[in-house]
Amino acid sequence: MSNMSETYQTEGRYLNPLTDYGFKKVFGEKDIMIAFLTDLLNPKSPIEDIVFIDKDIVADSEEIRGVIYDLRCKTKDGGEFIVEMQNKGQLNFSDRILFYLSRSFSSQERKGNSTWDYELNPVYGVFFMNFHMKGLKPQAIRTIQLKVDETGEVFTEKLKAFTLELPDYKGKSTEYPKSPIEYWLYNLVNMETMTTALPFQAQQPIFGKVGGISELVHMSEEERMKYNVSLDTYRTNLSVMKNERAEGHAEGKAEGIVEGRADRDKEIVMRLLSKGMESAEIADMIGLDINKVNQIIATL
Repeated sequence: MSNMSETYQTEGRYLNPLTDYGFKKVFGEKDIMIAFLTDLLNPKSPIEDIVFIDKDIVADSEEIRGVIYDLRCKTKDGGEFIVEMQNKGQLNFSDRILFYLSRSFSSQERKGNSTWDYELNPVYGVFFMNFHMKGLKPQAIRTIQLKVDETGEVFTEKLKAFTLELPDYKGKSTEYPKSPIEYWLYNLVNMETMTTALPFQAQQPIFGKVGGISELVHMSEEERMKYNVSLDTYRTNLSVMKNERAEGHAEGKAEGIVEGRADRDKEIVMRLLSKGMESAEIADMIGLDINKVNQIIATL
């Protein structure tokens, strides 16, 4: 059993909001999510309320678990939002965006209701990406929707996807961002290294609350433990995936990629074991089958 009283050392003033724990802690706050969506969408009428709903969209393969996390919410008028953080570039990522949004639409089908006339509630996908999207020019903020080729007319306002590319904001001056949504991207990317109050509070007062709930000093011992495990998993994933890409390019073979994933899983399991976690806890934390976790442990 993991030792809940264990102290984990974490540098800096704020948590890293790009981790699973940090992302959900920040955007799991209703007023923060409303403020963010308002700055992103610039809606004609205010977003008065949202309700968080249980996530039913999960990663479809083991190699992407642990680096994808999302929140789902609905507005008072029935519009649904999938807000996702993605730290790893993925094959067919644009197709997966369409797949996610399509599943949300199909779930609105009213089976057995003969009077249903196919009217749908809007579905929006918001995808934070810690990489530039392959096949497209780098673009910090990208709005995607269906349009008529011949006229440029918008086919429907009920389907939109927003991709928010983060790399360009790392370590930049506070003079770099120029728009409300760019203030969010700058703060999210650089928060972990900040030592003073979050900037842009004059433009968006909610950043005061973002900073307040993100300060490590305010965390309980149990929250600190959960965050540090999430941070360790995040850093290990990025480190191993970097090596995996390098090895894969050097070898040019599919088996090099498979071996890289196996090495990544082994390294993560070793790190979590060193923190006193049991196999069941590790399996739940990183999304691996418990039998696979036990197999890895047996080889150590």
